[in-house]
Amino acid sequence: MQKIKSLVEARKEFPTQIKCEEYLARMRWPNGVTCPRCGSKHPTYLKSRRKWQCKCKYQFSVTAGTVFHKTHIDLPRWMMALWLMCHSPKGVSSKQIERELGVTYKTAWYLTHRLRKAMISDRLGVKLSGIVEIDDAVIKSDGSTRWKGGSYVLGMASRHGDIKLALINRLKSEEIRRVVAQNVEYIKAFYTDGHQAYRKMHELGPHQYVVHQKRWVDGEVHVSFVENAWSLFKRSLIGVFHHVSTQYLQDYLDEFAFRYSHRDEKARLMELVLASC
Repeated sequence: MQKIKSLVEARKEFPTQIKCEEYLARMRWPNGVTCPRCGSKHPTYLKSRRKWQCKCKYQFSVTAGTVFHKTHIDLPRWMMALWLMCHSPKGVSSKQIERELGVTYKTAWYLTHRLRKAMISDRLGVKLSGIVEIDDAVIKSDGSTRWKGGSYVLGMASRHGDIKLALINRLKSEEIRRVVAQNVEYIKAFYTDGHQAYRKMHELGPHQYVVHQKRWVDGEVHVSFVENAWSLFKRSLIGVFHHVSTQYLQDYLDEFAFRYSHRDEKARLMELVLASC
């Protein structure tokens, strides 16, 4: 796929249902169409139904088993929604998708949450390594029973570029170490602020911290990278989404982590999401 710089170019790249299906087929089966049930590489294409039929009698389309599975929404609209979500640094709301694509709000909400699942799949199994900055934040979310209507979120950012954001039940030392241990490997050092909850991070690897009441940076020790991510995410909540339910907050965090981790690969964002479908 060539780099698509605007929504107009995205419409030209994916103008019809057939063009979208052909593109997805090339991406899904680069070495030829394969039956997802038995693995046969010689299914018969049923042109009238735009499906394949295998010798095992199984019929399947290019969208079978993907986030587009059994969708009644045309694929060009899916592609437009995907482009908007990938190329809006602070994200795009379902209301904006509704206006841009001319669909109902219910349909727009369905589109965005399905595509977030594909972005989440891209982040599954990703481990942070090297120097990892750790910082927490309280995110305001609807329906939360936590402190003052907010949810505790732990941010973990590798200076190689990847970031992970995870909801935590409480800001306690053992909870933080449990979440961090699930998301890191091959650690060179942990950098945090001086919060008491981080004082036992040395149990997982070398740990240094900077006390913000005295200074923000102590040589190489700082958490500016993850704090920058927090700043952008909070502005997206205020300016784009306005209200996020606690039930879906982790999905929004994972969507943001996907875009932020791949911020230097903007030309490939759509391919990365589609590959995770």
